[in-house]
Amino acid sequence: MRVSFRPAWDGFAFTNAFVNQIKIIGLPITETKGRCGGMAFAALDHWHRRLPVPDAGTLPADGNPVADYIYDRLITSIMDNWAMYAQFMSTPDHPTTLRGIGVARMTREEQFPKLKQLLDQGLPQPLGLVQSRDPAGFGNDHQVVAYGYEQDATRTRIFIWDNRFRRREDVLEFKTAYDPADRAVRQSNGDEWRGFFVERYSPRTPWYLSAGKLLSDRSDPRIYVVHGGAKFWVTSPQEFDRLGLRWTEVVELPDGSTAYVADRPGDRLLLREIDRPEVYVTYGGHGFHIPDPDTLIRLGFTWSDVRVVPRDSLRALTPVPIDGTALREEHKDPVYLVSGGALHHVPDPTTFTALGLRWDRVGVVPDGALAKLPMGDPLPTSHLPAWSELPAGQLITRDHDAVDYRIEAGAKPADEVEFVLTLGSGLTWRKEIGLHAKDGDWTIAVQDAKRTDANGLYRYQLPEGQLRLRKAKLFGAVTGVLELNDLDRLPAGARVTFTWVRD
Repeated sequence: MRVSFRPAWDGFAFTNAFVNQIKIIGLPITETKGRCGGMAFAALDHWHRRLPVPDAGTLPADGNPVADYIYDRLITSIMDNWAMYAQFMSTPDHPTTLRGIGVARMTREEQFPKLKQLLDQGLPQPLGLVQSRDPAGFGNDHQVVAYGYEQDATRTRIFIWDNRFRRREDVLEFKTAYDPADRAVRQSNGDEWRGFFVERYSPRTPWYLSAGKLLSDRSDPRIYVVHGGAKFWVTSPQEFDRLGLRWTEVVELPDGSTAYVADRPGDRLLLREIDRPEVYVTYGGHGFHIPDPDTLIRLGFTWSDVRVVPRDSLRALTPVPIDGTALREEHKDPVYLVSGGALHHVPDPTTFTALGLRWDRVGVVPDGALAKLPMGDPLPTSHLPAWSELPAGQLITRDHDAVDYRIEAGAKPADEVEFVLTLGSGLTWRKEIGLHAKDGDWTIAVQDAKRTDANGLYRYQLPEGQLRLRKAKLFGAVTGVLELNDLDRLPAGARVTFTWVRD
């Protein structure tokens, strides 16, 4: 699956060739190879704030607001995640008594389940890729944006945007289960990493893309007003005054800076050209006409949301929304995804989820607006794998407990399935799994010194079977916190090990 982050549109067009000398008080680093963390964080800032990424393909010089913003986000990415980098540096790849399960298992058993859960919510994530074993080697580590994954019983693949390369998809691949003989995470460009972790990140808006910001290059008389992350040229002093703008608020930038502000705005921007009555809402760089005030209100806007822009500004909008834009009409249920310059019907909610789409990212447009766009064939239906079809994962209960699981095919005779419950480190209170079948119920339980218990079912019991996870709560009362179905999708002879890791 892939979320709606698209390297071709959401990644920067220039590659990460920055040169830095940095100083962060309290951290033992003085240099990084480029500004990978800054580019990853800045691209995610644009995605979260629905701001377009500029198409400029030349590296911006220091002093350019984009270069300086990326540097600032680099510092934030390091400071907010240094503790995790330090932990990975000081931890061996393999399990040890003193240092725990090791980087390779941390990556597979802790970080990938966390990443998967966030991607399943439609949220691209910054990843820290680790090679170094001490702070002196920090420059060999890297930061990227993860936006999708595939997993089967043997291999796991993560789709990433790597800012060292121009707007392309790269892949991280590793063995799904821990193998002491093959621990590495390999990248499609040939790099190898000891492991990775999901970074701490909070979205920000670049200051120069704030609504209504006035920008100008130092040696260029043209002045631009920013709306929706895009620049609109104010064609004359008279138009400047009629738009109600203030000369004292114009920010003069180094020459060439405005080339790094997009020409087409982001999503959900209401636009009206000066001296024109028509109002448009933008999605995927395309403008959809709003026919009347009532429609504008029903779509969730107010008149104060309308941005008045210079004449002829709407000529910059695209004739068809960019690929990856999800749309539906106001009073109609069908959702369409733009691909190859045409609309394609998303056939069902399962396919919608499998495509990594989010309902808050679907553009709602006036009825009839989509009829003006090219229509392609419906998308093929997709099947989301059940928990029992994946080789490993993490379950979150109604009490927000975390339970890791691992499925080993062929560990038992083909007509049996074994279930193992293990109590994680530091946990003591009673945990149970009830094995429910049409012809009976069995319970496996762990508590205090009893750390593991196991029992099984025959395959004929699986179609109507259910696992019921329970835990002791206040005064020792055992309460159900999660039910698991789809047992009949488990592979033949499976051993399923559940580890209750967070209470």
